[in-house]
Amino acid sequence: MLLPENISKEFFNNIIEDKIRMHSKLLFFKGSDFNDSANFFTKLAKNISAIANSGGANIIYGIETKRGKAEKFNFIKNFTHSKDWLYHEIQSHIDQAISGLSINIFNFEENSSLIHFQIPENNKQPHMFSDSRYYKWQKNKAVVLDENEVRNLYGKLSLSELEFLGIYNTNGLPILQSGKFSAISFYPKLLIRNSGNIVEKNYKIEISFPASLYEDSFQPLKSLFIRHDGSYVVFGNKGLHPIFQEEISTMIEAKISVNLENLDSFLNEYLNISLYFSNGIKKHSLKLSDTLTYNGKILQKEQFLNTGVLF
Repeated sequence: MLLPENISKEFFNNIIEDKIRMHSKLLFFKGSDFNDSANFFTKLAKNISAIANSGGANIIYGIETKRGKAEKFNFIKNFTHSKDWLYHEIQSHIDQAISGLSINIFNFEENSSLIHFQIPENNKQPHMFSDSRYYKWQKNKAVVLDENEVRNLYGKLSLSELEFLGIYNTNGLPILQSGKFSAISFYPKLLIRNSGNIVEKNYKIEISFPASLYEDSFQPLKSLFIRHDGSYVVFGNKGLHPIFQEEISTMIEAKISVNLENLDSFLNEYLNISLYFSNGIKKHSLKLSDTLTYNGKILQKEQFLNTGVLF
């Protein structure tokens, strides 16, 4: 289940209505398990530390499950502390604070609330708990890590991690004739981000899209041409400079030209993205017509003038 960028009460209502199944990245706990004792907050901090060491997750206190699926709300009662208090209470038990830990409290009824914890995958792990042990999350409980597992976690600190961040400049620029498009051009720019813990020096991005949409007069893209792959054309760009932690870089600016003759390819085909770096390969496929739009709307055939003019 993909989480929306801005989570609201409706999101939790949908979890109940759709009976979403709990998994390693989405954990549900009854609100009645949540209490105001020091022992509880110590246990909560231990669990969060273990989950942070295990790749992060979303934790929701306030949902009761049945056979592993969300069944109904079971709210936290009479919780009067702020999310800032809760944040510091948890972090105070953990050596090497969890980076990116987010806590949000949602009030549903009088003295009834739901708490959502978000622990990102990359959170400056490993984290040692206040009892001088390291924990992992296994079979819905915190389990002590052995020496080799702790060493492996520290080893991950020296591994790079790049991610495809997205595309901007996705609105088309049309050439109009008699109130309709004779053609429309898109100039998407592809972004990547270093989400790892070390500087990355060796990385490359490749993109491909239908050759019928390619205009070879666009020099910034022409210079990056690699090959033809069936009906697709492939371009690549290797990073010339190190990309530092959390740094964002524009890797490719493309030009995609659409007219009535190639519109079917644009509406049905994909922009494929491959990101290569020293610790792996990541691939994405984005439908062109959903990604590249005009004033936020998908192109339609009736918007084009049937002149056969190319550009």
